[in-house]
Amino acid sequence: MISFLEKLKMLIKQYDLLPKLLSILLAVILWANLQNSQIDEISYHIYPEIRNLPQDYIILEDIQKLRITLRGKKEYIKSVNIANIKLYIDLSNPVIGKSHEYTVRLQHNDTLSNIEYLIEKDKLSITVCKLKNKSVPVEPVIIGELLPQYKKGQIIVEPPLVQVSGPDIVVDSVKSVKTYSVNIEKEIQTIHVPVNINVKEFSKLNIVPSVVTLTIPIINVSNLVHFAIPIEIKNKKNGLNYDVKIKKVNIYVKKYSHNIETIENLFSAYINGDLQTNDEGAIHLPVIVEKKSKIPFEIFTYEPSEVEVFITNKQ
Repeated sequence: MISFLEKLKMLIKQYDLLPKLLSILLAVILWANLQNSQIDEISYHIYPEIRNLPQDYIILEDIQKLRITLRGKKEYIKSVNIANIKLYIDLSNPVIGKSHEYTVRLQHNDTLSNIEYLIEKDKLSITVCKLKNKSVPVEPVIIGELLPQYKKGQIIVEPPLVQVSGPDIVVDSVKSVKTYSVNIEKEIQTIHVPVNINVKEFSKLNIVPSVVTLTIPIINVSNLVHFAIPIEIKNKKNGLNYDVKIKKVNIYVKKYSHNIETIENLFSAYINGDLQTNDEGAIHLPVIVEKKSKIPFEIFTYEPSEVEVFITNKQ
């Protein structure tokens, strides 16, 4: 049997195919060469790196991806690996406390030596701030209603303070942080529950710890003594009139064997009238309840915890 190669040789000689085959081969080589020499382009979206930022500083903004377009011969474009493309911003000499434009740079390497590139933005506006830490109180968020015969006591937060850290202009604006809501609907006994700090409104801050424990006292009102005392106004500001919408605060204390007929005389309730503004109008001020001496009665809760006060200037 004649092999396939022998048959192929016979066909080439019989039909004089060698020049034609050589022409086809040359055409393929030429086509491949033309393809590789053609100009092509490709785009990537890359996060610029922040380099040389001093340790005690932080960036206020979130850095977004930038589009970089590469243009060159196909053979060079094909050799590009996105992992080798590095955009960066040098912050070794930052402007502190205000927005400033910084140049976006490309880290060059041998792969990109024969390729043109275009960065979507050649500069970015960045605000460099001092890194600041401070402790702030935690405000528990409680939802739901207890049954009428039960009362919620003063909530204990552990720890009562958490540390927030981040850009100083953000940290300075934070007076407290809140927890996610805890539902006490129809609860009949004291609750101990871990709960996360709500960090949604503080995306630029780090909060430690991020989980606190709430103790929410709940007790039957039959175990409490209730009385009402007037709300005083202390530290009134000259030139202002104060009209308190609710005149008394309801105080609840646990029952003791002591005489409770004059217990209301052992507590005081007031609001602080030393305001930071002279504006007229309605404001809400916290009610402060204090014991007048070292007495055996502990306050379980009191209502309201704040009152509306209408402020007017004296004529």
